[in-house]
Amino acid sequence: MSNPLVLPEIVGFVIDNVHLVPDLLSCACVNSIWSAAALKKLYKGSLNDMQFCTPDIGSLNCLFVASRKRFARYMGFVKHLLLSPKTPAIDDATHPNTRLACFEKCRAMRHRQYAELLLRPRGRGFASLTIPFEIIDQDWSLISDLLLTPTIEFLAIDNFYCEILEASSSYSQEIISPAEKFSNLKALTIYKSEATKTLTTFAEYLKVMICTQSNTAELLPYLQQQQHLKALALVVPRCDAPSGYVSATLAREKHKGPWPRLKALYLQEWDELWLEQLPKFEELEILRMRLPPRIPNISLNTIEEIAKCRQLRVIDLVFDELAGVEALLNIARGCPLLQKFRVMGLGFNVESEQAGNMLSDLLRALPLLEFLALGLNFQMDGTKLQDLARHCPRLTVLDLPRTQLSVSLALMTKTHSLPQLESMHFAGIYFENSRLMMQRDKIRKIVMEWHRIFPKLRGMPCPADVYSHCYIQGDLDTESQEDRGRASAGEEMSFSQAGLDFDDYDSDWIILRAKLWRALGYKRDPFIHDKIQYMWQTDLEIEIIGWPVVPLVAFSDPDPHSTTTN
Repeated sequence: MSNPLVLPEIVGFVIDNVHLVPDLLSCACVNSIWSAAALKKLYKGSLNDMQFCTPDIGSLNCLFVASRKRFARYMGFVKHLLLSPKTPAIDDATHPNTRLACFEKCRAMRHRQYAELLLRPRGRGFASLTIPFEIIDQDWSLISDLLLTPTIEFLAIDNFYCEILEASSSYSQEIISPAEKFSNLKALTIYKSEATKTLTTFAEYLKVMICTQSNTAELLPYLQQQQHLKALALVVPRCDAPSGYVSATLAREKHKGPWPRLKALYLQEWDELWLEQLPKFEELEILRMRLPPRIPNISLNTIEEIAKCRQLRVIDLVFDELAGVEALLNIARGCPLLQKFRVMGLGFNVESEQAGNMLSDLLRALPLLEFLALGLNFQMDGTKLQDLARHCPRLTVLDLPRTQLSVSLALMTKTHSLPQLESMHFAGIYFENSRLMMQRDKIRKIVMEWHRIFPKLRGMPCPADVYSHCYIQGDLDTESQEDRGRASAGEEMSFSQAGLDFDDYDSDWIILRAKLWRALGYKRDPFIHDKIQYMWQTDLEIEIIGWPVVPLVAFSDPDPHSTTTN
């Protein structure tokens, strides 16, 4: 009888369910069958998961030097190619500005025949190419035509490569029109761009346009004419892109939206003219707006316009002030398809009963909700967990970083499960009778109920607790004399007495939480909530527009932008 562990079908099934790079590397060392399956997954690359991006330039150079044959074979596995150093360096030539660059040249691009193995591999070719940093002193004169091959649909590049894209290779003698060159390109991300005129050459062929740190004054008028644009991300700081440039373009469109097929809109800076356009984007599903203008009652005006966008699935807003939390319900009632609802700011102090009632109404209005993040500063009663479980069974992320949660063991036993919740963040969780709960049998009961209510939770919901000395030094398996003394001590402070500004460092509450987190086995991962939120957002972007909005920092700091730590 043959060994099932060498059957390609069985091996392929196992590899599909391996989700850690070190485990894949171990699989590649078993035998030739396991190696082939593991290497295909390792070299395939990923649109958004930095853990599974293709090897860095240094690793590719090692492979190229070791074996040209293996290099050509492995490049044939690639679907999403990333050309980036393991650690980018600061380019001193741009002083006093700070700019990251790659000072490690790719050996395969020194000669055209080898560059073709990398950039135009045999087989299906790759669907996306990402070069987030300029490769200093890399000669592109003979290979510029390889930068955008016919199979590439998604391109993410440093602004340096915009002119190279438009230029003709000295190797190629035929003249290729922009229509031919860019006909297959669907999405473009430009990192640290200057929005030069070269961008306008291929803007008309795009469905997704993402600019970071850019002056969009020249580019936006051209993009305005593109009726098929599906996504526009203007992630530009206030100092580089005055909103007047954007507003002047939009002001010309009075009766219809400039992009009738727009599904995603990201604005780092915006004004009232942008607000007037929102209801005209009838297919809009993702909306992110940061840096609001300093206009009285701008939050109310914004909410009123957003509530008219009935197809929205994601709302991500930042306000400096919020005139009444009840206004948030207008969005929920106007946008019933919402999967993500995020409204953050400097922290809005809200009366607890008012905030609790608003939260309950919000949950009832959004049955499809998977991601809830609010910057409200209030004390939340544990009964709201029951509302979450009842009204939002799909909830995956609960981010309330300025909210304090009070809960009791008796209440936990009555709370239904939140089966999909992976990330939960509170400023603090306060257990009733915390001194009594420190007894070993009580903690075990809390652990049992916690596992039942939050079976998929992947990290401690109070991240700051890792810095408390009781978490670092605590030992759950030993019930100390001090713990027994605490349980028999005098009356403890109630949650309502603590108040919103209470510092619980070294309190009974934080000691109990530290013991609980250790018992639950939560690892000390400062990025766990960032990773879950990033992957949720970019996975949805891929579903809706086919291309994720990946920030430049992801290529220099990959851990918060991966499914797991490398």
